[in-house]
Amino acid sequence: MDIDTETVLKIARLSRIKITDTESSDIQKDLNRIVEFVKKLGEIDVKGISEFNFGETHLEDMRQDSVTINDNTNDVLKNTKSKNQDFFTVPKIVE
Repeated sequence: MDIDTETVLKIARLSRIKITDTESSDIQKDLNRIVEFVKKLGEIDVKGISEFNFGETHLEDMRQDSVTINDNTNDVLKNTKSKNQDFFTVPKIVE
């Protein structure tokens, strides 16, 4: 399948974008390169290669959650002058 100028203009009209003649020829070249790339991908022999299941999670692959108590409030707050008890204080920005 070869993308011609008419197809590019139809795509632009359907996308509701204005393109000039020079942009049309550049887009035509880019789309033809994409089509050729997809054709090359179709020629690749994928027999014997299993399907990639992106996002599939197995519990045995995950780490175990562990509860830890880490009270380092004093270490965190020691570098600030703006604090109230165990919290940072910030200037009021909403009236």
